[in-house]
Amino acid sequence: MRPTLALTLTGALLLLAGLTAGVLEPGLVRDLDWQVHLWIDAHLQGGVARAVSTVAAWLGQRGVVVVPLLAVALLAARRRRSWWPLVVTILTLGGIALSVWLFKVGVGRVAPGTGYDAVHADGLSYPSGHAVNALVCWALVLEFAASLGPRAAHLLPVRRRRIITALVALAAGTGMTTLDYHWLSDTIAGWLAGIVILAGALALRPTGPAPAPADVSPSAPQAPARPAPSA
Repeated sequence: MRPTLALTLTGALLLLAGLTAGVLEPGLVRDLDWQVHLWIDAHLQGGVARAVSTVAAWLGQRGVVVVPLLAVALLAARRRRSWWPLVVTILTLGGIALSVWLFKVGVGRVAPGTGYDAVHADGLSYPSGHAVNALVCWALVLEFAASLGPRAAHLLPVRRRRIITALVALAAGTGMTTLDYHWLSDTIAGWLAGIVILAGALALRPTGPAPAPADVSPSAPQAPARPAPSA
């Protein structure tokens, strides 16, 4: 694993552990969650705000993100003549489903829509699965798309992919929070968990040069030159 990726993974894990500790006990984190919840209920319920939040939240819906992810992974696998995009996709989706479910069950936090905040109460609010899905899956969509060829790589450099991923994850997570499906810390935890899972997925990338695209055939052998006629 590259040093930058390892540092990102370690930092996200530490922040996630600290945030989770703050959620499990009454204190600053849950007080802030409650204040944000009250403000959202007072200012962002109904009308245009709810419609925009609903559309944004779809960006993290598993049924929405899995389709383009699998499609681009298949294209990348064919283009690179390599199974790694499909392997990474399957392992990542399985990792998201298992780790997020275990996390949710372990914390057991109820959603803000219930009107109260409690942990170990058979809730499934923490962390936000939509926030995880949006960050990880769209990042992989862009990663695989950039591997489709030189032009795609030029259109989707690393910096641009990161910006797009951040904006999509921000939209999906904010949408779920303003819809009262998640506390603010649930969403932040989802982003942090997504960074951890994405770092693990990117660590599976092959380090060698990419094979030639499958649709590029070797040039046809040229016919031998005909001898010049004798004088």
